[in-house]
Amino acid sequence: MSEQPQNKSWKRFIPLFVLVIGLCLILFLMRYYDLRLDQQFWVNMAARYDMINQWIDQNYAIMILGFIAGYTIAVAFSVPGAVFLTLLGGAFFGWLGVILVVFSASLGALLVFLAARGALASFFQSSTSQFINRLKDGFDRSPFFWLLALRLMPVAPFWVVNIIPAMLGMRVLPYVAATVIGIIPGSAVFIYTGIGFGELMAIGQTPNISVLADQRFLGPILALSVLALIPALIKSRRKSSTKLTNHKDTT
Repeated sequence: MSEQPQNKSWKRFIPLFVLVIGLCLILFLMRYYDLRLDQQFWVNMAARYDMINQWIDQNYAIMILGFIAGYTIAVAFSVPGAVFLTLLGGAFFGWLGVILVVFSASLGALLVFLAARGALASFFQSSTSQFINRLKDGFDRSPFFWLLALRLMPVAPFWVVNIIPAMLGMRVLPYVAATVIGIIPGSAVFIYTGIGFGELMAIGQTPNISVLADQRFLGPILALSVLALIPALIKSRRKSSTKLTNHKDTT
């Protein structure tokens, strides 16, 4: 009788294990084929820009599906460099890239969320750690707005933001909604930059990725993340005040 719960407990780690193994394999292949996500990447893209555009024109639907599949896999396996894929989406698909990126990134994030929730949620829910309990208590007060703010913040690694809500027991629908809404502004900014990259490559020039560190580039996204935090802080403050009032009434 005791073997069945143990088997179920072990099996819930399989999806997370697959994602980790997949990431290791992809990183190995990137290293083996010397795929560097730096300025050299754009030198190579610029050299092949006309050829890639021709492929897209001849196989438009297939290339779109391929982009969605590749982006979803990159996010699901937490491969570093999804920003480069977003820029490519803008360079080769224009503003359609916003829809492709938001859909693909949300789908990949959902896969990570489900895998992590199945493997880790019960452990963290039963944890007696004061830090985890405080984190969970704060997140539970306004999970949608907290996640929305984290999605908007370009400083928070995407894979970390995928896993934290799963560990804290967030529900699927609010997670998906906050993810979709939260990544639209950043995706639009990167797609816009990617469109500019495509225009440069079309005239034989190589884009410079140093533009991504420009304060004018990151400023609007950081401002949106601060705005998203305001409802979460207000809601948390109200709940804290309500608990304090109820406590005083009972005493």
